[in-house]
Amino acid sequence: MATLDGSIVNIALPTIASAFRVGISSIQWVVTSYLVTVSALLLVWGRLSDLYGRKRFFLMGLVVFTVGSLFCGISGNLSAIVASRVLQAIGASMAIALVQGIVTHTFPPSERGKALGFIGSVVAVGSLIGPSLGGLLVEISGWRSIFFINVPVGIVGVVLTVIILPESGMRSDTETFDWRGAVLLFLSVSLFFSGMLAFQEGLLSTLYSFLVMALAGILFLFFLLDQKRPHPLVDGCLFSSRIFTMGVIDSSLSYMAMYSYIFFMPFYLQTVRGVGVLEAGLLMSLYPLVTAFLAPAAGALSDKITYRPLTITGLLFSGLGLVSLSFLGSHSSLFLIGGIIVLLGIGGALFQSPNNSSIMGSVPRDRLGIAGSLNAFFRNLGMVSGTTLAVSLFSLSTKMNIDSVSSGLINSSLFLRGFRLVVLTAAVLALLGALGEVFGKKKGQSLQSSCVERS
Repeated sequence: MATLDGSIVNIALPTIASAFRVGISSIQWVVTSYLVTVSALLLVWGRLSDLYGRKRFFLMGLVVFTVGSLFCGISGNLSAIVASRVLQAIGASMAIALVQGIVTHTFPPSERGKALGFIGSVVAVGSLIGPSLGGLLVEISGWRSIFFINVPVGIVGVVLTVIILPESGMRSDTETFDWRGAVLLFLSVSLFFSGMLAFQEGLLSTLYSFLVMALAGILFLFFLLDQKRPHPLVDGCLFSSRIFTMGVIDSSLSYMAMYSYIFFMPFYLQTVRGVGVLEAGLLMSLYPLVTAFLAPAAGALSDKITYRPLTITGLLFSGLGLVSLSFLGSHSSLFLIGGIIVLLGIGGALFQSPNNSSIMGSVPRDRLGIAGSLNAFFRNLGMVSGTTLAVSLFSLSTKMNIDSVSSGLINSSLFLRGFRLVVLTAAVLALLGALGEVFGKKKGQSLQSSCVERS
């Protein structure tokens, strides 16, 4: 539900904007508020769940998400739906933060990669069917139905969580929660993501976006200084191993690379290559479709042969696919384009599940919540910073405002110049991730010993 809701709303934005009689810059906050809230709260829920129980926070997240979905569906104006989306995002952030920790705690190491691979498949399927399902629901029942559909699914999820999921975590007798650190982190992350998204969507000028992100940086510095205390929000021992540290960094680099491509590829297909919306959607769906199919197999294979050969190969495939995109023109074969997208999907599947398994397998069981939430946070950071970097590079190289691209008023040769710079930069990011896997994790120790000793 959480990943589906991140993509299902986009298709309904024009209809919602028309219903509330607001412009596109205002209606974008229906999406932006969700992403900012999820990102800002991930680490909070990870730490709280380690202290007071992961099942209870996962269950709470499902309840809050379901209630937020109901409120979204009955909203009568823009302010109400944005506030409801924030409530929905609070619940979604709990589920996203805790799912990897719960799965890792439940399955033995010999099955961890495969289990996390199935989680990767679910994420891919949610992204895959979101736009098509959203369009169908809006067409048949109106925009409110894209939120109402979550209510019965959420109720079933709550019942199954109570019956099936085991409890884990519960260290409140020895440690306390760092509320001051949580507030500082929430403010800094909210400002940073808001500044990047506002710049990306053209809501703020470059100067004001930079000032917002600079203020976020100052608050984050205060947060880091404040973490030198007993029982901090983010224990520094989590970064004492190359396995964990390079794992989350490489994950962020991978998502930066992929979301640079994902942002501009629909514009290339529709405005330069000249294909219809349906054809473009089908071509773009090849990536999550391949990922959904291969992720469990890649995870299972990592359980048998270890993760590094798979993560390195996956990032190299991604880099090769991104370089191949730079050779596309206005008359490139659709079969060639589809083949490149399939190659990118293979690369993503080979990297993500084994990398997630290596990250979650390197931490003590009493820190699975904060480890999973850190992994999710770095992933979200890669998504947002990847699109922001892509927009910045494109604008600098073409002197074109992103609004002219979204309106379809573009020069094909000029667009291709910017597009090639974007995908080649994304390829460099994927290559840096591969180098991190080769050298950054070399002789990397597990986090188990250092974290246990600190405890």
